[in-house]
Amino acid sequence: MSRDRIPTTVVARFHYRHEAELAHGYLESAGVDAALLIDDAGGMDVGLAFVNPARVVVRAEDEARARGVLVDVGMLEEG
Repeated sequence: MSRDRIPTTVVARFHYRHEAELAHGYLESAGVDAALLIDDAGGMDVGLAFVNPARVVVRAEDEARARGVLVDVGMLEEG
C-alpha cells in the first residue's frame, strides 16, 4: 500500500462551523471530494473559530472546480 501524500489546498475559511459544513455539502453534491478542518472543541467553544477559522480542503487538482462551485452557490466571491 502506497502512503504518498496527496497535494491539497484550502479553498475557503469560515468563522462559523455551519457555513463550513454547508460548503462541504455543496462540494460533495457536486462530486468534489472535500474535508473539513475545524478546531472548535466539537462545537463547544465557538469562540475558537474566530482565532482559527474552519477550513474547507480539497485536492489541489480540484481547486478551480471547488472554487467555481462555491462561487455559484454564493459562498465565495469571484476572484
